[in-house]
Amino acid sequence: MKKLVYEVAPNLKLLSPHPTLPGYDDFVGSYLFCGEKKVLVDVGFKTAVPGLIAALAQAEVKPDEIDYIILTHIHMDHAGGIGQAAREMKNAYVIAHQRAFKHLVDPTELWKASQETLGELALKYGAIEPVPENRIIIAKDAMELDLGKGLTLEIYLTPGHAPHHLCVFERKERVLLAGDMAGVYMDGFLRPAAPPPFVFEDYVTSLDKVMALQPEKIAYSHFGCYDNAPERLRAAKKQIILWRKIVQSGVKEGKNPKEIFKLLWAGDKTIAAFNSLDKSVYPRDYSLILNTIRGITSGG
Repeated sequence: MKKLVYEVAPNLKLLSPHPTLPGYDDFVGSYLFCGEKKVLVDVGFKTAVPGLIAALAQAEVKPDEIDYIILTHIHMDHAGGIGQAAREMKNAYVIAHQRAFKHLVDPTELWKASQETLGELALKYGAIEPVPENRIIIAKDAMELDLGKGLTLEIYLTPGHAPHHLCVFERKERVLLAGDMAGVYMDGFLRPAAPPPFVFEDYVTSLDKVMALQPEKIAYSHFGCYDNAPERLRAAKKQIILWRKIVQSGVKEGKNPKEIFKLLWAGDKTIAAFNSLDKSVYPRDYSLILNTIRGITSGG
């Protein structure tokens, strides 16, 4: 049986729904905080929600025991399944950025944009369904969520990866749930996640903002929780600066995203592990890197 639950800190578990899409095992991560109240951070895309429910069962938590769902942002791989999840977790309030509110209530525009960006993959993720307006709480910068048992979550607005991005910080254990704003760390290498619309200044400012919290652990949505958070955040900042320089140079030379990828390969030794990726995940990561190149090109 595939492992669905990982213990990453006291009162904090990483849930891996193992969706049926090839190459997506241990790709979509949701985080579960358990105090007197229970909080789920991100739910994945719609077709991953059944696996998320199974992971909750393995963690001995019933869906109706979830009090809050925090969305780091509303890209499909993090929040595409929120409508279905909200039905299953009928007592949960959804906490999200102000700019996410209208898309949660009426996801028509978001679903259309997702299909245009992701193509057939959006259909495999599953159509986005609405969330009742009265179950949505707008996140404020530095707002606190008291879960009891000495467990308090702090929520910070961190645009850059997306204008509606936020991070969660648990100060007692000094764990930062970074969503995608500190990049993706999978299969042994770190890479930026900067799809359109990307704003370089916001990205770097948000990294500085969470570094100032002095986290000790960093939890990536893609994928896993690790020590040495300050070092990893500094590496993410250094890398996005390098990638921006390389991409802008490539654009000036008239190169397309696939040609710029080759420049990144030559210029950033930290992604050398990309060459050894399993054939089931290579297309996934390659397409996401190309999307980051497009993001940096359009708004970096």
